Order: sequence, then structure tokens, then C-alpha cells
Amino acid sequence: MSKGQKIKVEIIAPSANTIFEERESGITHTSFELEYVLYQAIKNGNVTWVKQAIENYLKSGLVIGRLSKDNMRQLKYWAVSCISLAIHYSILGGMDETDAFNLSDQYIRHVDSLSAMEEIIYYLKEKAVELTNFVNEAKGKEWYSPAIRQSLHYINIHLHERLDVMTLAKKVGLSRDYFSTLFKKQVGTSVHAYIQHEKLEASKFLLYQGISYETISYNFGFCSETHYITCFKREYGMTPGQYRKMLYPE
Repeated sequence: MSKGQKIKVEIIAPSANTIFEERESGITHTSFELEYVLYQAIKNGNVTWVKQAIENYLKSGLVIGRLSKDNMRQLKYWAVSCISLAIHYSILGGMDETDAFNLSDQYIRHVDSLSAMEEIIYYLKEKAVELTNFVNEAKGKEWYSPAIRQSLHYINIHLHERLDVMTLAKKVGLSRDYFSTLFKKQVGTSVHAYIQHEKLEASKFLLYQGISYETISYNFGFCSETHYITCFKREYGMTPGQYRKMLYPE
């Protein structure tokens, strides 16, 4: 369904006896089966299936229960429920829960800023594909043991702290040596190398925002600005300054 194509949306009229009215009119909520296929596709990280499921969902015509007297608020409430379901399925699909919930907040804030039904629906369509891509990227971590998944989540939400093997091993209830061996075997790199890579990846967004090297190195626990620049160049083959120029060519 291309942008600009008319989308049929129907809102069930409020009633003291809703089920009676639905039986009389024959108008009921959009099929749960269509929704389930869509959310399962998100959980599986399959973008092709998601796109097809969205097309089938929209072509069937959206029938939504009455959630508000205001039609725009009605659509926004519905959109928030869609986002919440999609986020939970993405977590079940292997996405880090902190990343997923932060995306949910971001999506909901944007929906709140929209002012037209078509904008909301096409935004949801776009973000369903984006979310599915994130799930697909996380799929490789599904086979990790619970201890390693727990450690990866801990690293993700504590990147601004000084992390070490002993701290992580204690968090997951393993000995230092066994945790190090297990991490290397499953993740394919040492704990130290993984942490540094994640910090450098996260620092790219701050470079994009124009944050100083001094602040970045402090935030991510590098011992100095020089150390941060050296690590960045070793990882990416260019300095943070060169990377920033690449983002903002003159």
C-alpha cells in the first residue's frame, strides 16, 4: 500500500451493549489473526513477512473500538497500543529490553506530535519495519546462555561506568575465569574488547551531536581524551575528528 492511497478506518460506535450492536451491524474489531501474523513477523525479525502482513492488515480495513470521544486522540490511543504490542514482541524476538523500551518511548512521543490519521498509520508502518530490522540484528544472540545474555544487557545499560570482568562475573554468578572463557566462546571476543567496542559505537552518536572529545572520554570511562582518540582510530581506521568530518562534509 503506497503513501497517498486511501486507508479505510472505521471506529465502532459506543454503546451500552457493544456486543449486541456488533452482532446487529456485523462490524467487529479487525481480526486478531491479522494482528497476530504481523506481530509474529516482527518477533521473527522477518522484514518481508512484516511488509506483507502490514499490507494485508491495511487492505482488510481497520476497525477500532471507541477509545475516546476525540477522533484524533482515538487514533493516537490505538497507535500507542500497537507500539506497545510490537515492542513486547520485539523483546520476545531477542531485542535488548532497554533498547526496545527506549524505542517505544521515542515512537510514542512522535505519534503524539502528529496531527493526521494518515501520518500516524504510515509512521507505524515505517517503524514496524525498522523495529523488525533491529530484531533481526539481535537474532544472533538468541543462542547465548542466560548468563551471557544477562551480562550483555548489563553492559548495555552501564556503558558510562568502568566495567570489568570481575564485576560482570559476580553479576551473573560465575567465577571470573569461567565467565571470561564462556564469554569468549559465545560472543567471539574478549569481555574487554566487547565493552570497548560498544563504548566506541555509542560514542559515535555523541560525535554526531558535536559533543567534545573530553566529555565523551569522561562519559565512557576512557582514562583520557588521548586514549579515547587512540582507541577510536585503532577500531575504525580514522580519528574521531575524521569521522565527524565524514558526517559533516564541507
